[in-house]
Amino acid sequence: MPTDDSAPTRDSVLELSDLEVRYGRFRALRGVSARFQGGALGLLGPNGAGKSSMLRAVLGLLKPAGGRISVFGQDARKAGPLLRRRIGYMPERDSHIVGISGVSAMAHMAEICGLRPSDAMLRAHDVLHFVGLGEERYREVDTYSVGMRQRYKLAAALVHDPDLLILDEPTNGLDPQGRVRMLRLIEKVQTDHGIHLVFASHLLPDVERLCDQVWVLDKGELRKADTVSNLTAAARGAKRVRLGPSADGGAAFAAAARAAGLEAQDQGSSEWTLSHPEEIVESRQVFALAKTSGARVLGIKPAARSLEDAFLEALETGVH
Repeated sequence: MPTDDSAPTRDSVLELSDLEVRYGRFRALRGVSARFQGGALGLLGPNGAGKSSMLRAVLGLLKPAGGRISVFGQDARKAGPLLRRRIGYMPERDSHIVGISGVSAMAHMAEICGLRPSDAMLRAHDVLHFVGLGEERYREVDTYSVGMRQRYKLAAALVHDPDLLILDEPTNGLDPQGRVRMLRLIEKVQTDHGIHLVFASHLLPDVERLCDQVWVLDKGELRKADTVSNLTAAARGAKRVRLGPSADGGAAFAAAARAAGLEAQDQGSSEWTLSHPEEIVESRQVFALAKTSGARVLGIKPAARSLEDAFLEALETGVH
């Protein structure tokens, strides 16, 4: 949740306090304050929202115009080099050494991160096997397919065994099979190895699958910071109603609901979502509509909404 506390919280993985980033007169981030205490954080926002600027500031690639960044309870300005040893970064764009094999390039990355040459080569083999590139590790990275290059970038971000992994559009450009494979790898990184994630993506289903928290940015401001479960909880008192089999498929029930001023959406499989723009839909209303229309109610539960619904609402309302 957003926070205005002046001191970093010791158990926070990432904490921003009044963070401001400028490019000349343009303010890319406008006093963003938020706290990520661990797990998997989804970073959402339209193009130009400030996501990349935030990531660059966290990584120390650009100097903020104001505010503070704390990573694992340490001020990023003072402990930047030490903190970067604990952070892995998978950029959106390709970033590999041209003309050498995957394993040689990966070993070079490991040496840059401080491993001895012999240990670096062993680590390179291990991490390439982990992402499914063991058979292709002696090929030049230039010859890799799009999916292979994405997995290579993930391996490079993991080669020094970080505590925090920052992923910028990791499924970008992948076909459905490659996307599923990448998501499974990322899940394994978190669940099996306990690495915290910051996951920036335009694909909301991916964020909903992987992340337990979300920050929504728009025009350099934080619009929403909450858990995925809260954001996708019951939609403004709407109800999801399951009806028994009927000749009209529930059409009479839906017509009665609309006549009563409710919105009725067919969800398929004899289920309908009933909602009202200003009021909570009560169970007694549902049973009254069923009695009027001759329908049989088999079940009533709160109607959940998708992360996309919550994301669009955050952009429209601008409410924190």
